[in-house]
Amino acid sequence: MLMLITADMKMADLIHWDFQLLAFVQRIGIPLGFRERTINEVCEEHNVDVDFFLQLANAFHDTDYIPKENFLFKAEWLIGYLRRTHLNYLEQKIPEIQEKIVKLEVDLKETTQSYELIKNFFTEYIREFSTHIELEEKTVFPFVLSLSKCIEENKISEDFKTNFGNYSIDNYLEEHNDIEEKLFDLKNILIKYLPPPNDNCKYNALLFDIFRLEQDLKDHSKLEEKVLIPKVRNMEKELENL
Repeated sequence: MLMLITADMKMADLIHWDFQLLAFVQRIGIPLGFRERTINEVCEEHNVDVDFFLQLANAFHDTDYIPKENFLFKAEWLIGYLRRTHLNYLEQKIPEIQEKIVKLEVDLKETTQSYELIKNFFTEYIREFSTHIELEEKTVFPFVLSLSKCIEENKISEDFKTNFGNYSIDNYLEEHNDIEEKLFDLKNILIKYLPPPNDNCKYNALLFDIFRLEQDLKDHSKLEEKVLIPKVRNMEKELENL
């Protein structure tokens, strides 16, 4: 097991220690400019619950990390973080990759079929990805927020019964597909089967972006499986006791 991230560590040291946590820190709502402040101090400054920060940061940093069983943070905080991550994918990461693919058309003008293959492949990936995001945004997240409201009010509302009476987080787990798998196939096409590029830097930049997105999605899925799903299972047990 890797070293545990703790509240007394300096936030800047955390980023130097594991630079891949930079995206997580920004998505949780903390901008750069840490100076010499600790994680605890930075979280207080930006109204981020430090225990919530530490559970997510450790889950990202160490694949073997087991979060606290009590999951004391509010479900709303986690849903807010996941929604900001979705926006980052849809408004930044995926459009950047799509733009790089479009620019390949000039390099592949002699082999139009190769360009069309890549473009259509990624277009299909975006469709599948958007379907996955839509499931979470329109079903899973409203379910979790409605469940949280019932627990807070100590009663099962009619709205919850109507919309989510037969729904469980385990339904979502069954549908939680590996959307990063198609990115692996796209990488293989670029690495193995395309004709030699005129501009290696352009190809490499595209591949780097795909590798980073693939890893980001894996981390995102692990967070949902290690934190979101256990948290919601605990909430469902609470609801049974109302």
